[in-house]
Amino acid sequence: MISRRSFIATGTLASVAIACSRTPLAFAETPDRLGVQLYVLRDLLSKDFDGTLAKVAGLGIKNVEFAGFYNRTAKQVRATLAKSGLTATGAHCLQASMSDDEVQKTIDFCHEVGMPYMIAAVPSIKPNSFGKSSGDPFKNIALEDFRWSADRFNNIGRKVRDAGMRFAYHNHNIEARKYGNVSGLDEIIRLTDPSVVGLEFDTGNFIAGGGDPYPYLTKYPHRFELAHVKEWAGPFTPTLTGNFPKYANFGEGKTDWKKMMAELKKAGVKQTFIEQDGTAASDELGAVRQAYQYLLKI
Repeated sequence: MISRRSFIATGTLASVAIACSRTPLAFAETPDRLGVQLYVLRDLLSKDFDGTLAKVAGLGIKNVEFAGFYNRTAKQVRATLAKSGLTATGAHCLQASMSDDEVQKTIDFCHEVGMPYMIAAVPSIKPNSFGKSSGDPFKNIALEDFRWSADRFNNIGRKVRDAGMRFAYHNHNIEARKYGNVSGLDEIIRLTDPSVVGLEFDTGNFIAGGGDPYPYLTKYPHRFELAHVKEWAGPFTPTLTGNFPKYANFGEGKTDWKKMMAELKKAGVKQTFIEQDGTAASDELGAVRQAYQYLLKI
């Protein structure tokens, strides 16, 4: 199975996806508010892209967020979405370390697919004196790296906006890292321009890093436009590395899901995506089904 860290680190236009927004998404009721981040189905998608998306639609899910196009063209992706009856809100496709040419190619691809959001999944390490950005942010990230990434996101966000789309930043656990009294997430929020950079709050990732998402949802209403949710098996020791806790079925962990979903909605989150890897016998599709059906009952 492809690891989270290597998937992100080696992501390119063909292996990391996209998202954008010509008009703000309507605030829909469940189940239209719910979707799935397709990263969790990466092994299935690599073997049968069209068939896996058809199975996702068969669960009753309407919205998806990509994290890879598996060598499909934009035209082919659009055709598969239309055939399956799915709507792609966006995808994880951008990185602060990408060159302007790479960013533009990704924007062009995304525009052809026709999704509302383009999303960056992680910050990047600030380039060295030779202009190269390298290093694993899950192993060693400094506050200056968050600051550099935020500045780069503002630049990328303006390009995405000018193309008629919306850029967003998605957090992992490392944003919960404290530098004195300031966290990485604090700096991302402080330094990014809301007019060109939206936020996708992965509450599960933030909790995995020892963070508390609720004060942020209260303090920054409407700053988080999208969200990811996941359930960790507890108790666990918070981690700021790429070794995340074990997943649990929704409702079998420590999350108060009535509170979580209510607070996300109250904060103005437009759509929420399940990102739940398999919890038994590597049954990722079954894990998605269980999570989706559970949240529909909340």
